[in-house]
This record gives sequence, structure tokens and C-alpha cells, in this order.
Amino acid sequence: MWLQPAFILAIVALMLAMTALLVSWSMWRQSQRKLEAMSRLMRELTRTRDSYRKQIEELQAANIGLGNKVSDLHRQQGQLSEQQQELALKDPQGKLYSRATRMVQLGADIDEIMAECEMPRAEAELLISLHRQ
Repeated sequence: MWLQPAFILAIVALMLAMTALLVSWSMWRQSQRKLEAMSRLMRELTRTRDSYRKQIEELQAANIGLGNKVSDLHRQQGQLSEQQQELALKDPQGKLYSRATRMVQLGADIDEIMAECEMPRAEAELLISLHRQ
């Protein structure tokens, strides 16, 4: 009875089934470990993404603040330029000093500066000594 072909075939089939079951269980455990590792990696990537998203939001807020500050500074610069032009128009003597300074920088002598800018000799000498250093 033990050596009958049907019995041997049944035992071989049972052993193959047990081996297949063991291999299947081993592969299932391995896939479970990989799945757990991927889940941990996914959680870490989600935390990293959230951190980057927060940093981007902070940078956007800072960028908006800087943009507003630049706009304010640009507006103030325009106002200061207008005030400077108004002061230049109100102070004709300042124009003469600016012109005299330009003449000194271009190499004019003291007599030319006195004649062109209607300036006393002492002031012309002072401008020359200040701007030709």
C-alpha cells in the first residue's frame, strides 16, 4: 500500500503543495517588509514636502513684504526727487555753486569761475581747494 503509485503521487503532491505554501508565505513576508519600508519612506517624504511648503509660504510672505517696502521706497525716492528739484529752483545761489563746482572739475581757473558765477575770490578759492584734492 505504501508503494502504490497513487500514494507516492499524493505524497509528492503534498510536499510540492507544502513547498509552494512555504515559498508563498516567505514572499508574502518579504512584500510586507517592503510595504512597511515604503510606508515609512512615504511618511518621511510627506513631512519633508510639508516642511518645504511651509518654507515656500514664508518666502512668499517675505517677498510680498519686500515688494511693499520697495514700492514705499520708490514712492519716497520720487517725493525726495521732487523736493530736491523744488529746492534747486528756489535757490539760485545753489545753482551758481553747482555750476562753479562743475567748472572746477572741468579745470577752469579762478578768474573764469569768478566771472561766470559772480562769486567773490575767496569763495572761488575755497571751491577750488575743496574740489581739486
